[in-house]
Amino acid sequence: MKALEAKLIRRLPAKKGQRGFTLAVTAAGLFMLVGMLGLAVDVGRIYIVKSEGQAYADLGAITAARALDGKSTGITAARTAVSNSTNKWLFGTKSFTDGIRTVEFGTKTSNSLTCSGATYTASPSSPYTNYGCVRVTVTPAVDMSFMPIFGTSYTQTVTSQAVAGVIPESFPLGGYMPFTPFAHMPNCSLTVTTGCDSTGNYGMLIGEEYGFRWPGNLNGQGNACEGDRVSWPAYNFSDTVSGSTRGYFELQAASAIGDAILGAIQTQPLSVGDVLNMTNGSKQAEANALNLRTSYDIDQTNYVAVTPSTPPGVAPGYYGNNMREVVMPVNSGPFTSAAYPTPYTVLGFASFLLYTNYTTGGGNQPWCAIYMGSSTAGGTGGVFGVAGAFVVRLTQ
Repeated sequence: MKALEAKLIRRLPAKKGQRGFTLAVTAAGLFMLVGMLGLAVDVGRIYIVKSEGQAYADLGAITAARALDGKSTGITAARTAVSNSTNKWLFGTKSFTDGIRTVEFGTKTSNSLTCSGATYTASPSSPYTNYGCVRVTVTPAVDMSFMPIFGTSYTQTVTSQAVAGVIPESFPLGGYMPFTPFAHMPNCSLTVTTGCDSTGNYGMLIGEEYGFRWPGNLNGQGNACEGDRVSWPAYNFSDTVSGSTRGYFELQAASAIGDAILGAIQTQPLSVGDVLNMTNGSKQAEANALNLRTSYDIDQTNYVAVTPSTPPGVAPGYYGNNMREVVMPVNSGPFTSAAYPTPYTVLGFASFLLYTNYTTGGGNQPWCAIYMGSSTAGGTGGVFGVAGAFVVRLTQ
């Protein structure tokens, strides 16, 4: 009997109130589901545009920083590089126009030579050598379809920003030669404003030759490399340093120096501001290592250096495989100053072109190389008033 009653109860139709409640709950659930789906669509659209904007800003900042050359033409080229980008937004359907794109240029605020703490302006002014950072900002407005239901705006501004700079590069083990030419004068910077080289070339002339290993006795100017005869005797190294100091640093053993010349590792990396440990000895046997290295180069042209009387200098049209074009740290020399209180401070890195043959005897002969200028990976260099090795990279 009880089983029959239970079966009859299950078969009774639902009351009208129960049917209405089910319908209301179902409608509310559908509304929430549609709202959540709509919210997901709007948020997804924002996320896509954010990603597209960041890609545009990253690429734009890097290409713009590569164009900086310490001149007003570099500023113009940087702006053009950003505007010429073909990257678009909203699934590649809209362009980043002037109204939603800002390009600003930053100057260093300390001697750190980085973009950290830089001051930015959309209208840079002379001296342009101080501008080594680019900040690209894009602010596209994305149309919202469902979020306005919850009281938000019908459009959402999506901001993307990137900063790229021309940053002095530290050299890894084996990335530089075991010789260090002296700067003829420091480069101009925020802390060095007088008696300095505004071109960022250490007082050297591109295309001229300078000594990277000098004899113990130059016997006047006759044994000096051509570029070192300028303003003589300020660069008569045999008079300004001990006779046993010839231009080598860090490494002492002839075998280790020979390995370093041929591309093996040194014992430590170098960066701007490091102090070099100058080592002693003529080490004439290292000419063999130099000659072996240069023999590996596909360009065996015997280039002739320009003379100081015909500035501005032009670098030789070298086309080899970088066995003759080498990087050397340039140091502040044996003297001290307020800007460089420690002798032999690394001021930067520079490229030099080796000759095809070096004398393997007669320790009173200098070894010269042609100064090629800044060594820059991915950019033109010449910013921040410092020549040497630079790399263009994102910093933010």
